[in-house]
Amino acid sequence: MDLEESPGAGPERSDTERGRGDRHRRSRRRGRRGGRSEEQGGPRGASDDSDDESESTPEAIALPLVGADAAIEDDFVDADDLSEILSRLPDEVPDYEAAEPHYEDEEEEEGDSPARAFRGAPRGRARQEDEDEDALRAAARRRCAILVHADPDSLVAAILLARDVRQLEGLWIYPQSELMTFFRSIATDLRDDMPIVVVGFSPSPARDVVQAAALYRGRLSWFDRHAWPPEDLLAMRNALGSEAVLGGEGLDSVLPLVLDTCTRRSRFSDKLVDLATGRFSQHDFERWGRLWRHRIGEIAKKTGDIRGDIAALLAGRPSDLSKEAAILAIPPIPPEVEWVANRDFRLVHFGAHVMVVLEVDAGFDPALCARIARERYHATLSLARRAGEETFGFAGDEVTGRRALDYQAVAHHLVEKLEWVEARPEADHTARFRIRDLARVPARLEEVIAEIAMGRSQLER
Repeated sequence: MDLEESPGAGPERSDTERGRGDRHRRSRRRGRRGGRSEEQGGPRGASDDSDDESESTPEAIALPLVGADAAIEDDFVDADDLSEILSRLPDEVPDYEAAEPHYEDEEEEEGDSPARAFRGAPRGRARQEDEDEDALRAAARRRCAILVHADPDSLVAAILLARDVRQLEGLWIYPQSELMTFFRSIATDLRDDMPIVVVGFSPSPARDVVQAAALYRGRLSWFDRHAWPPEDLLAMRNALGSEAVLGGEGLDSVLPLVLDTCTRRSRFSDKLVDLATGRFSQHDFERWGRLWRHRIGEIAKKTGDIRGDIAALLAGRPSDLSKEAAILAIPPIPPEVEWVANRDFRLVHFGAHVMVVLEVDAGFDPALCARIARERYHATLSLARRAGEETFGFAGDEVTGRRALDYQAVAHHLVEKLEWVEARPEADHTARFRIRDLARVPARLEEVIAEIAMGRSQLER
């Protein structure tokens, strides 16, 4: 039996007839896609199959197909003849960018849903000093030293920064009163080209700090959430370069400022962000979150190098954290629970939502207080700020149903609608805004609450 000849394929054709048949099949394929036939020169419609039967060669008759099955089968018949298609590809094709970003090598707990992720974004500030910016960018991935203020918010931000840098010379923690101790002792022992990152400090005493920081221009970056006096902010930017100073304008957390510069992604870093912003899952909080939230508060009271205390968080293995937490005593209840339980808060009802409004005392975490208050009142939304500050955090819990609530859309709506409402960084996926001159005009808070209630279509997109 001749294996090269198919049954019913008809007599052997000449080379000329075989070439004509191949061109005929390619013409039919282009015709189905709405093009024009090269041989007939006219448009092809739904009657192509019948026209092809009258002009078909013996090889075409050997494939008795009908309708959509015929179209699919013709594609398989010509699948090995891609010369025309490939010849039309451009020489340079842009790189493919996957929709789902790549995570780093930390393990993911079995059964956990993907956590919210953050992505490094451009800082968006005017680039006034190109040389300083290039130097900071070159230093971004070198072995660095981190100085962090002695408070839990700054410490979590420094841990996330250390996980992003990976190459850590040391992570020192000091109170504000000992800021100059770092510059007079530890900083002088570092290599001349080593990058230094300061997290959570204000430039106080201003004259001494600005003079000391100027010695490290080009390799010193500064992050702080507090509102600085305008003259101190200007002096620090002149000393270090505008791109090296992030913050100084008043914010409820330094976390979004640090996350705005991070480029690596990992699921465990996402979990730390959720723990810091009150969006943690009950699963993570019970297994390791409660223990490490308490530990971070205790570590923030220390002084000196704390790399050994946070080594488990830098490694980022949730299974190891869970095993450790299972054999240790349960840490005490966070003080925010008692603070919320002993107070009454304003509730605002609109539509199917209940919003609790909080003014949190100093020393307590506004995000955690808002989370506890929502659970206490069965509220879907919260509007919280630190006492005496003008920056608000608008947040809520995920609701059942098809739609997820878009808190950031509400913040953007307020910024566009009210001229005295200012946007605030949101790299940690927390909706924030500032109500300017709130102490002088308290009625502005009432107008913001009314605007949130009337514009709930922005929330329920």
